[in-house]
Amino acid sequence: MRTTILAYVIAFVGLVMIAVGVWSLLLFEAAETVPLADYLTAIGTIAGGLAMGGLAQALRLLLEINRRG
Repeated sequence: MRTTILAYVIAFVGLVMIAVGVWSLLLFEAAETVPLADYLTAIGTIAGGLAMGGLAQALRLLLEINRRG
């Protein structure tokens, strides 16, 4: 049960990271000049959120395999 909750917490953190990355990209649209490193940080945050979502899905799949097998 605790591992299932952990999978959902990881998925939620992944969604928050994606939202923060998109929010920062939207903030950059209002600015006139933005260094490339700032864009890379926002894109890296989005990629990290996607990786967290993948990790959560892998953990949920592993739990399902262990339940059935």
